[in-house]
Amino acid sequence: MLLIPTATFAMGSAAPGAPANESPVARVTVSRFYMARHSVTNAQYEQFDPAHRAKRLATAGDLHPAVFVSWIEAQKFCEWLSRRERRRFRLPTEAEWELAARGIDGRSYPWGEATGRGDLANFADANTSFGWSDKSISDGWAETSPAGAFPRGGSPFGLEDAAGNVWEWCADYYELYKSGEHVNPTGPKAGSQRVCRGGSWKSRFTNLRATTRGFNAPLFSANDVGFRVACDCE
Repeated sequence: MLLIPTATFAMGSAAPGAPANESPVARVTVSRFYMARHSVTNAQYEQFDPAHRAKRLATAGDLHPAVFVSWIEAQKFCEWLSRRERRRFRLPTEAEWELAARGIDGRSYPWGEATGRGDLANFADANTSFGWSDKSISDGWAETSPAGAFPRGGSPFGLEDAAGNVWEWCADYYELYKSGEHVNPTGPKAGSQRVCRGGSWKSRFTNLRATTRGFNAPLFSANDVGFRVACDCE
């Protein structure tokens, strides 16, 4: 777990080409918290749910991120881990996730502004067969990669794999951003979709930006959706 100190940053993006759901940019303050360096791995998740092993991708080992995990299942994992460790583990809020993945300097990606490289993240590259795959770059993986396989792609706070590999569930219900200043925002109190962030091994490189927002139903699961945990400071 990494300590993310209290910080104020500009959340969202008004960059040319950024989707409408990334604006308006708002000034957001987040109180300090802990965030996992990596997504929850198969080995970690299967301590909670041994039956999950049958859902692993064919090429995925113990250190690959757990996928085919719904928001509800991720929430139950956090509750189980909290009981075991006697600390409050939880899914990060969307604001916490963006701060931890991006820092406070307005960068586009966790590592900065570099694009078109295969040593920064796992995305839809020459090893994949999607219509949007970038055949000019190889990141070395056809599906998920093990936790920590791209240390050069780390965030200012030390998060790894915050861009690509697997989408990561956040605690918030999805809604369009609101202007103004916000302190520890937690999203709306009700909704039908939960936020996920970070892009995946199936995403275009440009969709790995730290401000890119995804969302899906809480029961949804897929081969490129996982999660990482946060923890309250005592």
